Amino acid sequence: MSTQYNELSGRSVERLRALTDGVFAIAMTLLVLDLRLPESRAIDDHELWSQLIGLGPQFAAFLLSFTMLGTFWLAEHTFLDRCTRSDRTLAWICVLYLFFVSTLPFSASTLAEHVDLAVAVGLYWANLAGLGATLAWQLWHVQRAGMVDDRESITLVRRRLVLAQGMYAAAALVSLASPQWSIVALGAAQLFFVVSPRLPFRA
Repeated sequence: MSTQYNELSGRSVERLRALTDGVFAIAMTLLVLDLRLPESRAIDDHELWSQLIGLGPQFAAFLLSFTMLGTFWLAEHTFLDRCTRSDRTLAWICVLYLFFVSTLPFSASTLAEHVDLAVAVGLYWANLAGLGATLAWQLWHVQRAGMVDDRESITLVRRRLVLAQGMYAAAALVSLASPQWSIVALGAAQLFFVVSPRLPFRA
C-alpha cells in the first residue's frame, strides 16, 4: 500500500500551482505588517512626516522583499507551466521551497530593525540562498525525471537563477565592510531583475 500511495500522491501540477499562489500571497501580505506608525499619535503635520520618514528602513525592506517574492514567484510559475506532470518528490521539494518563502517576512523584519548589522544581512541572504537552492533542486528534478516538454526554457530559468544568486551573494559580501551599502547592492541587483525585459543568456 505504501508504494502505491507514493506513486499516486503529488501528481497534480495544478495543485502545486494553487499551493504556491496561496503561500506567496500570504507571505507578500505579511510583509506590510511591519509598516506601522508609532503608537503615539502625531499632533501636527511635521510630527507625522517625521514618523513616516522614520519608517524608511521598514519600507525599504518591504519593497525589496515584495519584489524578491515576486521574482521567485515568476520563476516558479515559469517552470511549472512547462511541467507535464508532477510526482511526490517534486511536491515535497516545492513544499521546502515554500518554507523559505514563508520565512522571508521574518528575515525582512530583522533586516529592517538592524540595518547596521552584518548578521541581519547574512540572515536575509541565507533566506534568499535557501529559495535559490530549492528552486534549483526543483529544476534539476523535473529535467532528470523527464517531466518537462521544453528543456530550453528550464535551462534559461536555471541560468537566470545562477546569475541572481551570484549577484545576491556578492551584495551580501559587501556587508562585511558596510551593511547599509550591502542592502543598497541587494536593491540594485533586484532592480535589475525587475526591469530586465527578458531572460538573459539566450542561445
